[in-house]
Amino acid sequence: MDLLERARALAACPLFAALAPAVVIRLAERAQPSELLPGERRATDDAVWIVADGSLVIVARGSAAPASGEAASSGMAGEREARASVSSMRRKGAVATAGHAIGLVRVIAPGTPVVDAVAERPTTVLSIALDDMRDVLEEDPAALARMTAALARLLMGGAP
Repeated sequence: MDLLERARALAACPLFAALAPAVVIRLAERAQPSELLPGERRATDDAVWIVADGSLVIVARGSAAPASGEAASSGMAGEREARASVSSMRRKGAVATAGHAIGLVRVIAPGTPVVDAVAERPTTVLSIALDDMRDVLEEDPAALARMTAALARLLMGGAP
C-alpha cells in the first residue's frame, strides 16, 4: 500500500474527513499497513487502527487507568470502566468496517480502556502509533480541534 493509498484510506474515515490534506498526508506517512487473516487480533494499547478494507469485531475491553488518587482495587474502577465503555460506543461484538477507526479516543484520553479486535475476514488495516498521532495533531492545533470535534459528535451519537 503506497502513500497515496494510505492517504485515501485515512480520508475515507469520517473522523479524518475534516482534516486538511497536508495533515492527512503527514498521518499517511506514519501509517503502517497490515494485512490480517481471519482470526488475527489487534489491540489499541499503543496504536490507532483504521480499517481500510474488511472488518474487525470488537472482542474485549481492558480496564481504564485509575484516576490520580484512586486505588485500582476500589469499586470505583469498575464504574469508571463501565462509563468509558458506554462513552466510547464500542460494545463487545461491534463490527468496524472500512472507514472506521479504533482507539482514536486514546489519543486524547489515554486512560480510556484498551480495545481488542479480531479480523472477521481478510482485512487491511492501517496503524498509527498513538505518539505519532499526538505529534501530528499537536503540530496543527486546527487539526486537533477538528478531530476532537468530530470525535465528540460521534460519541454524542451524531455523525462525525
